[in-house]
Formats: sequence, structure tokens, C-alpha cells
Amino acid sequence: RYLLKSYTHSLSNDEAIARFLNTVTFGVTSDEINGFKDSIGPEVTKENAAIWIQQQIEEPVTSHRAYLRKRSNARLTEPRVQYTPDHPCDVGSRWRMYTFSVKDGHQYWYSSRRVGLVGDGPYVITLDGHPRTTVSSFPWKKQNSGFVFDQVNGHRINCWDHPEEWINGTWEVRYNDNCEHVLNPAVYFDDTSKTMLTNPVVQLPDIGNGLEVIDTHKKSNGQEFILVNGLDDEVCSQLPDVHYETEEPMFGQLPDGTWLQFDPHFDVMENTVENPLADGGGTKLLLTGDFTQCSNVARTPFNEQGCILSTEPTSCRGTESRSTILIDLNADSIIAMHNITGKYIYAITNLPLRGDSDSPIVSVCDAGTKSRWEIKPSIECTPTVMDNETTSVLTNLLSNSPDENAFIRDITFPSDEECGPDGIALEEVSIVIGSECFQRVHPDHMTIYDMTYCAEDMNPCLFDLPSDGHPIKDPMDIDMSVFFDYLGQSKPFFDEQVAKFSKVGRFGDTINFIDLSPDLSLDEIATYFGSIDSGSGGGVVVCGSRDEVANDPSLGEIFDISTGKDVPTRKIVANRESVWAIVALEAKDQLRQRIAWALAQLLVVVPDQVNSSGGTHSEVFLHYYDTFVHHAFGNYGDILREVTFSPQMGENLSYLYSKSGAYNFENTGKFTFADENYAREIMQLFTVGLYLLNIDGTEKLDENGEPILTYTNYEIMSFARIFTGFVRQLPRGNSEEIWFGRNVLDFTTIEPTYRDRFPKHDLTGGYIGDGYPLCVDLPPKMFLRKGAKYKLLGDNPRPQAFEDRQDLLNDPSIKRFVLDIDSPLREKLCNAVGDECQYDVVVTLDSNLEPFGQELLVDEPRVVQVGDIFYEYVRPACVDQFFYSNPMRVTYINRYWHSLCANPKLPVASEACLFTGNKPTKKALRYSKYVFDQERVTYATAEARCEEDGLKQSWFHFIEGIENHKKGFHWTDVECKVNVKVNPNGLVSLVYDVNGASLHPNANLESRNYFKVFWKDGMYPKNDADGDGGNSCGNGACSPLEEGGCLCGTSTSEGKVFSKIPQSSEEVFSQLYIGAYDPSAYDEGTYTIEEGDGVKAYLVNNEYTPDTVFEVVDDYGKVRLFKNSKELVTIDGSSFSFRNTPSFMSILNQEATVRDATHEVNALIDHLLYHPNTAPFIALRLIQRFVTSNPTPEYVKVVATAFRTGKYETFGSGEYGDLAATMSAVLLEPDALSEVLDADPFHGFIREPLLKTIAFMRSMEVELVPKKKALELAYPFKRRIGQMAHSFDSVFSFFLPEFVPTGKPGAASLRSPEAMLVDMPKITGLINGLYSTIKYGVSACNDGFGETSSKPCKEGDFSNAVAKLSYEPSSGDADTIVSELATLLTSGRLSAANKQVIKEAYSSMTDTAAALRLAQQLIISSPEFHTSNTVQMNGESRTIPTNPEPSGVPYKALIFVMLQGGADSFNMLIPHTCSSKDMYKEYSDMRGSIAISSKTSLLEIDSSDSDQVCESFGMHPKLSAAHQLYNDGDLVWFANAGVLYRPVDKNNYKKGAKSALFAHNSMQREVQRIDPDKTDVETGVLGRLSDALISQQKFSVEKYNIYKGSQSLDGH
Repeated sequence: RYLLKSYTHSLSNDEAIARFLNTVTFGVTSDEINGFKDSIGPEVTKENAAIWIQQQIEEPVTSHRAYLRKRSNARLTEPRVQYTPDHPCDVGSRWRMYTFSVKDGHQYWYSSRRVGLVGDGPYVITLDGHPRTTVSSFPWKKQNSGFVFDQVNGHRINCWDHPEEWINGTWEVRYNDNCEHVLNPAVYFDDTSKTMLTNPVVQLPDIGNGLEVIDTHKKSNGQEFILVNGLDDEVCSQLPDVHYETEEPMFGQLPDGTWLQFDPHFDVMENTVENPLADGGGTKLLLTGDFTQCSNVARTPFNEQGCILSTEPTSCRGTESRSTILIDLNADSIIAMHNITGKYIYAITNLPLRGDSDSPIVSVCDAGTKSRWEIKPSIECTPTVMDNETTSVLTNLLSNSPDENAFIRDITFPSDEECGPDGIALEEVSIVIGSECFQRVHPDHMTIYDMTYCAEDMNPCLFDLPSDGHPIKDPMDIDMSVFFDYLGQSKPFFDEQVAKFSKVGRFGDTINFIDLSPDLSLDEIATYFGSIDSGSGGGVVVCGSRDEVANDPSLGEIFDISTGKDVPTRKIVANRESVWAIVALEAKDQLRQRIAWALAQLLVVVPDQVNSSGGTHSEVFLHYYDTFVHHAFGNYGDILREVTFSPQMGENLSYLYSKSGAYNFENTGKFTFADENYAREIMQLFTVGLYLLNIDGTEKLDENGEPILTYTNYEIMSFARIFTGFVRQLPRGNSEEIWFGRNVLDFTTIEPTYRDRFPKHDLTGGYIGDGYPLCVDLPPKMFLRKGAKYKLLGDNPRPQAFEDRQDLLNDPSIKRFVLDIDSPLREKLCNAVGDECQYDVVVTLDSNLEPFGQELLVDEPRVVQVGDIFYEYVRPACVDQFFYSNPMRVTYINRYWHSLCANPKLPVASEACLFTGNKPTKKALRYSKYVFDQERVTYATAEARCEEDGLKQSWFHFIEGIENHKKGFHWTDVECKVNVKVNPNGLVSLVYDVNGASLHPNANLESRNYFKVFWKDGMYPKNDADGDGGNSCGNGACSPLEEGGCLCGTSTSEGKVFSKIPQSSEEVFSQLYIGAYDPSAYDEGTYTIEEGDGVKAYLVNNEYTPDTVFEVVDDYGKVRLFKNSKELVTIDGSSFSFRNTPSFMSILNQEATVRDATHEVNALIDHLLYHPNTAPFIALRLIQRFVTSNPTPEYVKVVATAFRTGKYETFGSGEYGDLAATMSAVLLEPDALSEVLDADPFHGFIREPLLKTIAFMRSMEVELVPKKKALELAYPFKRRIGQMAHSFDSVFSFFLPEFVPTGKPGAASLRSPEAMLVDMPKITGLINGLYSTIKYGVSACNDGFGETSSKPCKEGDFSNAVAKLSYEPSSGDADTIVSELATLLTSGRLSAANKQVIKEAYSSMTDTAAALRLAQQLIISSPEFHTSNTVQMNGESRTIPTNPEPSGVPYKALIFVMLQGGADSFNMLIPHTCSSKDMYKEYSDMRGSIAISSKTSLLEIDSSDSDQVCESFGMHPKLSAAHQLYNDGDLVWFANAGVLYRPVDKNNYKKGAKSALFAHNSMQREVQRIDPDKTDVETGVLGRLSDALISQQKFSVEKYNIYKGSQSLDGH
């Protein structure tokens, strides 16, 4: 039934203006109401509101990071990694009258510093031997104490009292092991003591005439000064460039002779995107001897528009990229890694050849066998006697192996070689070649492992530990040995524990930093082994960072910056909360700031989850928050991109350093999956949500009336593979110093080696990459075509879009692609003005260019050289089909390395040319005219090149005449076969047949790189052993595999889709999925055009062929190009087929690039952004934050339409995702502007606690009290009210948008997200804090919002406060005062009855100030202040509860502790002894390296009296307390309890599970409800227990929630 009801509610003009401004600001002020009336109009109309919004859009941006940096003027006494101190002659340099500061000593690291006394009167006080001031006697505070200064040894200053920073303030020195107070003397030198100064004395201007008093809030009270204009004096050049605290201070004198000491402070430099440092900070680098880091910001898509080419001689590039950092695995590097990480890293030696079990091993002569050989002098071994054929084959393999390790050599026996009869069972063998002996050893001999696992305290490897040592720790800790001699171990453990060890590499190898394990691939390691690349002045690309402004010394010491040294972390972290509060209170761009706050609650970073800096830093989080500030009126897609590449988000949702399963298998032999966290949350929380939506925000339903899931775990796993490879930038200078040497400020980059390279399916039955052109279809010589892009590299040829080996960068003999002087491309890149090139950072060709000179020979360049400057070519975004016709084998470097299949139409390999007629065992040559080293060409070009040289493209053993680092993949003339493994679920994995060559693990039979394909009619080959539905692997078309699944051959076919122009664009979108490149980039005459209804066709030879291109416009106004082609992959010998699968990434290691990985990330973001769900999803959440928790579908539709079209009336750019249009729709629709809706109980919301707090302070005009520098709130502020910026508990923010509270709102199915924060502790904290603010100002009095209260608290006394309310009503009349307060604080919602109560209370008091405070307290106690609705009184008095009578029954409590997920329950309770089957083995096999590998270390518990499958279970070794509780009968395990109400698997869970399984919040809700059968909907486990107890009428039951509206309490 529906009930129609009308409401009345009207407001005065002032109240209506206040209502609107309270919606769009952090709280309205009287001045803003008057300003609206004066500058816009007397009332709130839609037109006037739109004018105000437009004015706000035009307001300059208030950056939180910039606000902090400008006011970060704290003292810095010596250079740090991030900053240097300023210079005495600089503008803004600081000077002081008193001698000692806090930085002179109060912390433990100063314990060795000593104060001295020189002379016999007057005396010179020294610190560490340097003169500080002259005194008549040492200034003991107790003048008659009898203390005698020890002039021989001096006195230490390692006491804990801070020096008070004013003349005659106190500080402490150590005297006879006691700390004694000393007075802080004025700075002074007489003519005699002045001669002790080694630095010249600076002549300073008069106070008030170039030298001004600063920081009057400090107790120094006029004893600190700032040099306003700086000094241009000869003496300045004689002073040290950089100040160090261990050196003599610098001093100056005023014209009247008064002495001052230079007080060095932070020199925070401007290095913004718009104005990057001209030399990248290289001058600071030079001045500090490379101690202070280069400030050049890594170039990313987010700052490259402002990068410049610096020719400064001091310019620096910063630390090289991770992929170019090489580490020589020798003793020194192993020890360095141990010292940095604390890990126990060893090269293991003397492993038994047959392993711990002494099992037989295969012969070295078995095809495919990998064997390791130790290299010794020939005199140290006896060669094995073998037949000549065996000796010859092994000698050839060992001699010609590309393995360059000096200690060991690894070989793989090829399939096309054979040993003699002695090689059939050859295990142990030694062979002498020249002066060297090669002896076969264990495959892991001299392998370096991180063996820390066995060194853990709980002894997981079960050593018989001696009382005074440890077998793992002792070699490193005692002997400083990097070798672990296995021969001396009393107990074998290697075979059992090696899975727990991380492999580092082989001793003697040089490895890339990126191949280190996660525990070792730390930024500290990268910094240690990397190097700073200083420029030559020829040309260095320098870039800045958004809002990296300089500090403004004239603003004084407001905030401190972390130096990683002596600043309390609590103070640093509190800065971010203070900055947010100050900006919210003071910024003029109020609407921008309110939108930013709403977005910050949507795209949440939890500081405690950012391990590198969450507890210790501010600037990094302000930088993240500024993403929302800057893009508040921008595009949501830009926000998604910045958030995705944010290092804070990367740590927050754990995808930072996520590596692909293929990478882990290739490097560790372990099968793993990519981290799924961000893939899940970017869908659930940032874009599409859990269920499919209509444009009005209502859920789409299936045939059973159930909501339809937007995604499943398949999509989460698919997208997780896109978020592999994200890594931090390396550390740099000029930003908040990051402890542990990690850069969590700058946008991340992608390490392509870590990247997953296989196809990813999307949410709509296609692939990420659909709609993009095929790389094989790009025009010939795309690098000269319209749209080709080039990025400036400067004078360093190291590319950024892809990786080159480090050797290529350091080898002066490298052949590079130098553009001819007359080349049109060179002319375009040079961009000359006169004779000088004016290099642009990014050059995009706007028309086709003619090839010139060597350009005629090149298929695709990588880096081109213009004079002394380099550009890299960035190919347009395109995809490769994973299956293709005529695959050819490519081999990496030589036949003993790996081979793969490649598409002959793609330029992915170099030629390998043999003399015609020679046997293929001969060495091949490169083309005599090849243009540059590592050049890639197509197979056709390779053939033509070889033919031109009179040679033949062929397969080969070696490439002759060039070093290995100049080689890459080379074409062979051997055909390949692309096969697939089909698993029981129809997923496929590539298996290449490369005709006997060594196959890369990415495509061998062991590969588990499965991806989804879309089988025709859902039918695919299935192994009969894999359960129901088996079809004998396609009726014998494929081969069954022992481990399950089928191995199948494939063939690829292409056909056209349309034979005439389609009737509509819908036809094109529904049937075509392969994109096309801009037809105008092809040669003139390539296409003819035919136009239809919304479709334009580009025809080749006037025919409809697969190469025809269709141009259409999608629903969002984007021009889309599609190829008239459909490619099918068919299983050989069958009718099974699937559509071909596109991928941005190449399976060839060297072709997987940052460029393509970035394209793939952008493609996924676009896929999510343009998904039909995203617009209504975002619309609903923004409406909830500004207007109402329960918007009408019509309202959501209007806002979602504005998001999709990018327009709302006059607002917006017309681009999809425009937030100016979206927010204008939110704020200008009648649902927002209609005041009568305040009376509708279904409209509006509970106001956020933080917004109520800030709005009250702002409306009541909070201002600093005298002598206070900034608003400092109690830290952590969230503990007071449950909410604060930068203090999120989880990625789900402070409350859930779908939260439905109990009671009448819940019965009406009304959402009330903010109700989650309405619990007793938070309500009390909010009201106490507001009352305290009114009575005492912002202080700690009576649980106030301030940090301290050093004096007794007295109402009206603000001496404890940092700030106080300064609001003054316009008159003293009670009616006026209450009306004004009601307007400001409740926007006119305050009822007449409540107004009357407040007026009477006000009038009853004679003290008008006290009366105002009482009125303020009463208003904030009203319901109208806490909600956006009016209140409907029922006229009944509230019942006063009576105290219950004691029942005499003992009190009992049942406490539900909600951990919100993250517990690894599979490692908490583990099968131990199970008679039916070995379930511990099942557990161990399934969990692999993360299993508790030692069964005996488990804490066993008896379960024999239960119906469990095991007689005993084991608890985690660290759960000893819980183990004792269980044994005492005080703890019970609920095993197999979950949210599934019947057994389901991945094939039937959609129908078999009633719970939403792929979202943390829904799973948390299910845990609190524990109702998997959905028999008692909307109730919680504690609520039902309470109902049951109450129903027995024997118990008095109360329920309390102390954290966020727990649904476990919901009952009937």
C-alpha cells in the first residue's frame, strides 16, 4: 500500500540561503549570507544557486600539500637526505638572540655532545669545541649552588629537558650524573672572544629595516628575526654553502653591535609541475657531496606536460630506474643485503648430488635435462672416463654455453644431440677442458637463498638448537661468511624447506634488481646498489610534482616536516589533520573542498595500511587528497587514473609489487596468483558496484527477481592480472623524508618484467583490448604517420616506455638510430628557431612524413637521435591477437637459451642470416646495414635483409660478430605450432611447439597461465577424468593430460562480418570487436568512403573485406573505429572454436613494455568508467554525501545522465565523467533546492559528525587566540567523534552507503549510512567536544577538541585554548540572537517550540556572554542540528527511566569481536591426525609455501569426541594462549562455519549461494548475521540470541554497540 502525504515547510530568505550554503560548504557564516544577497541576489533560486556554483568553480585551488609546504619553516641544522638548510644571506634566513635551541640537544643521538668553557674570565661557552657565546661566568640557574664547571672535560648535554628558546630560558647539562638547570644566555662576543670565530661575521640591517621579528606566538617574544630581503654582500661568498651541526655556527651583528646567531631552517624548494627545478636539484646534490638526493621527479603521464629540457651544468637525473640496477652477487653484495634487511642470505654449498633422500637422478645426457657444473682448476679433479662421443658432446655444450658465471656453469641437454653409450646413465661426472675441470654438482650448488625462514624464533625447521648458537644465524653473525656449508649440518633439511626459501640467484652472477624477492626488492636495496646520474649539461629532462611549492619563511614556523631524525611522529602525523581542518574552515573554494571530502570518502586510503608512512607522515597523504581537490570539477576518469597509480593506494590495497603468476613460476618454480585486492575494490567501491543497475540507480533483476551480480571472482582474477607490476619510484629529494628510504609520494611506474602478459576478459563478455586496433594493422612505418608520438629523453638514450639492458646504456660502441640532417622527422623533432633546436617534451605528428635515409630500412624505431638529444618512439595503443596464422620460431641470443613462437607480421625480432647452402649449425650474421642494436623487424623484412646480403634467414646456433647484450630475439625459418591446454572449466593456457628447441616456461606444458576464452555455444574439449560432461577431449581431437584437461592444436581463421554497410551503429557495436586505426594516417587513396545511417565505411578497392573500417559514434559521443573482421580459433580436428583473444602485452619478455602495460591499465579504467553502472553508482554516492541518503530514482537518473553526457544545463565540458556537470545536477535539482523536503522524513540524512563539528566552528567563527600559531586539534581526532580526515578504519570509509539501521527507518527500508556512527561513545564525544569548545575554546578541557589544557578549566576563560569562537550576534535581543543561531546552525529547521525554550534560557541569564554560550549549547543539543530534517513533535513527554532492581542472578556477557576480515583461518586451525585420509598433506599441498610446514610445531588439540573428520587438529604455533583455553575447556572452535548454505563450486555458486561472495562488506555483514539460509532476514546472531532469551521471560537482556552500528545486534 502507498500513503500519500503532504508537508509544509517554509524559510525566510536568509534561512534559505543558509540552507543552500550549508549544503555546499563546510558551514555557513553570517558574512557569506550577506555576501550572497549582495553579490548574487536576495533569495535562492536555481539561477542564483548556479551563479554561486560557477563562482566557486572559478575560485583558485587551495592545495592541502601546498598549504603545508608553505608553512613548513622549522629549524634544520644540517643537510638531510631530502632537504638542506638555508644560507645566512638568503631571503627569509632566520636569526636569533639566544644561544641554544631545541636542536642543540635533548635527544639520545646527542648524548656525545659536550658543552665547554674556555678562558679564565670572561668565558667562551662552546659546544663540541665551537664558540657559542661569551659570559662572565657559567650561567648555572642556582648561582649559589657551588657547582664548578669542569673546563678540562666539559659536560654532556644528554638530558631530556628541551632548551627553552629565549634569553634566560632554562636547559640542562650533566653534572656528576645528575641533570642540572642552566640559563640560556644571549649571544655575545667581545673583541677577544670574537677572534675565536673562523667564519666572517655578517653585518645585518636594523630591526624594522630589513630584519623583522617573526614567530611572535613563541615564548622567545621578539628574540627571533627574519632577513626580509636577503643580503648581497661579499662576505656571503666567504661563508659555508651548507651548514652542518657539527661545525661552527655563523654569527651576525646589528648596526648597534647586538649579536645574533644564524638559525638555519628548511630550504624547501619550488619544484612544481608548472615550474620544475631548473637543474632537478643538482646544485644541492653537489653542495652536500651527493648526500642530499636529487629532486628530479620521475616522469609520468601526470607531470610530463610540464617537464623541461635542462642544460644546467649541475642538472641531475636522479636514481636510475629499478630495471637498470644491476647487482653483482658476490660476498660484499650479500653482506650489504643482510645488513640492510636483516635477512640471512647464503650461497649454499656441498649439497649432496642426489639430495637429502639419496634418490637416483637422471643422466646429464637425457634430452631436456638441466645440469650444474662447478668450475675448478683441472689439477683438483679426476676426469671421468667416457667414450669419445659423450666427451665430445659435453665438451661442446660446456665450452659454447652462454653461461658466463666464473664459478659454475648450467647447461640443458638439447633434443637434437646424443651422447655415446657411456652417457646413458651418467650421474656423477667430471670433465677436463683445457685448464679447467667441470664437475657435476647439485642443481642448487652455489645458489643464493634467503634462508631466514629457518632462523625464525619458533624454529620451524626443527633444528637441534645448541644453547649458544644457531645453525642458520651463526655463519653470518659470527663468521661473516656468505656461504652455508651443508656438509657440516647435523640434520638434513634442504629438500623439505627449500620451498620456504626465496631464491636470489647464483653466486658470481650479475642480476637485475627487479628479480629480487619481495623481501629483498626494497627501495633501500635499490638506492644502495643504484647510482645518481648527474647530467653533463647537454640536456637533462627535469620534471616537477603537483603542488611542490617552496616554503615561505615569512609565514613562520607553523608545521614541521619529517626528517627521519628528531621530530616527534605524533606531531608530524597531526599536521595532516590540522591542515585539513584549517583549509575546511578558511578556504574560499568551499565547494571544491566539500566535493574533495566526499570523493575522499569514496576512494579511501587507510593510513595504517600504508606501511611505509601511515604512522609517521603527512605530506604524502595531503598529496593524495589533493587529487580530489584538483579534480573536484574535473573528470572522474582522471581521478581513477591518479588513484590507480598512487603509491598510497598501491600499499593500501596491496597490489604494489604484485607479480604475475608467470613471473613467479619462471623465477621461483612456484604457482601463484596476482593480488586481487584492488581489482575487487576498484569495482565494488570506486566504479560499478556489486549489482547491475538501471540508470536511475535501481537494481536490475533476473528471472527470479534476484539482483544480478556485476562481476564474479573470474573477473576479479582477470583484472588482478592487470594490476601486476606496479612499483614505487625510487627515493628523491625535496619532499617529506620517508623512513626506510621509500618513495610513497610520487606516482608509481610499472615494471614490465613483473607484468602478466596474457589476455584478460572484461565484464561484458569481451576482452580488455576490444575496440583497439591490431598492431599488425597499423600503417607501414607507423613512426612517420599521423598520430605517431615521440617523447624527449634528453642526452641520455635510456628509454622509458620500454626497457633496454643496462649494458646498452653504458657501451660507447652501441649503434644508434641517428636521424639524417635532412630528414623531415628530424626537422619536426628539432623544431628549430633559427639554428637552435627547441625540443618539445612530447611531439605528436599531425600529418604523414616521407621516410628519408635509414628510415627507409626501419620497420619500427625505439630511440632516435637528433644531434646530441634522444627521443623515444611511443607506438599508439594497439593489441596483438594471441593466436595467429603461420607462427615462426624466435630464439633468444642463441640456441641454448629459450625459444618461443611469434607472429611473423610483427617487428619483434632481429634477422639471423646464414650463408646459402651452409649447414644450419654454422653461426649466423646480422644484416650488414642494420640500423641500430636491438633493432626489431618483421619476418618478411628479415628475409629481405638476408637476401640482400646474399644470405638466407634461417635457424642458427649463434649470432656472430656482436656481443650478447646487443642481441635479443632472432627470427628462424622454423615454423611453430600454437597449442592450448584446456582445463576442466574451459580456461586455456598456451603451449608452444618450437620443434625441439628449449621452450620458455611461459608457454611450456607446465605453464598454468590460464585465461578465459569464449567458446562457441559454451562447448569445449573436456577430459573424461575431469568429472561430468567429459567428451574424451573433443572425441579424440585433443590429448588427455595426466593432471587433467586436454592438450589441443589450434588454427586461426579470419572472415568479414558485413558485406554491405550496416543499417545502424548498434549493428556495428553488437558484431564487431576489433578496432581500427585512423584511416587518415594511411596513404592517400588507400580507402574510399561510403556513408550510411550513422555509419561511415572506409573501403579498400571499393570492396567490403575484413580490412574495411567502419566509423560510428557511441552513446557517449566518442568516435569509434572498427575493423570488419571476425577471427576464430578452432581446435584442430574438431568443431570447437572460440573468438580470438586480444592482448596489449607480448608474451616475449623483451617486448613486454611499460608502454603497453600502461595502455592496458588505461583500457581497464575506461572499461570500468564507461560501464553502464558507473554513472548511477557515482551519482547515488555523491547525492548521499550532499543531499539525501535515499534519493528518488528520478533524481539519480538526472545526476547519472549529467555524468554520462558531461553536461548539466550550462555546466560541464561535454565529456563523459565530468564532475562539474555531475555536481551541478546534484546541487541544482529540486530534490536539493526544495526547502519543503526538509519536512519529508524520507528525505535528508543524519549529518556527518565531522561536518557538524567543522560547520559549528566555521559558523561560530572560530579564531586563533593570541600567541597560537595554528589550529591544532586533539590527535587522533577520530577517537573523539568517530570521524576525521586521513583517519579511515578501512577502505569502506566510515560508513556503508547501503547501511539500513534498525527501528522505524529500517522497517521502511531507508538507508542511513551516517547512522553507523551513532553509538554512545561517539555521541558523547561529539557533544562533550562541542560543549567544551563553547565554554573553554578548542582545548582539552572536559574532553574538548584541543590537545592540551595546562591550567584549571573555567568557563569563559580561553587561556587553555588554541582557538575560540568569535561569533557576535548582530544585536543583544534574545529573539534576534536565537534566530541568527538557528539560521546558521540549523538553516531554519529549528522548531518554534525549541526556539522558545532557548530564548527563555537565554533571557534568564544576566551575563550576555554566558547566555550566548548557553544558547549555543542548547541548539547543538537539538535534533535539528544533527539532521537535515525538521522535527515532528508528538506532544508526549519522554519517560524518565527508573533504576532497575537487582535480580540476584549473576551477570553474564556475550561479546562479539568483529575483526573485519584478514585472519588466515586456514593457518589457525589445521588438520593434524586424521584416520580416514591424510588431510594435513592435503592442506600442505594446497597451501604450498604459506603452509605451516612443520606438523610437529602445531599445538595439537583433541577432537575425538566430536563428529569432525580428524581425531585431532593443530593450532598455529603462536596461539599458545588460545591453546591453553581450549585444553581448560574455556574455548570452543566453530569449524566449517560460513555463509554458504549448501556445497557449491565455481560452476554453480550463482544459484547455490544466497550470499554475495565477492565483497568484503557483504561478507562482514553475513558473519554478523550468520543466517546463510536467509530464514530470518535482516537479523543478527546476537539479536536472535537476545530474542530467544527474552522470550523465556526469565532474563533481563540489554544490547550495546560500541563500534559502527553492528548488525549482529539486530533482532525482532
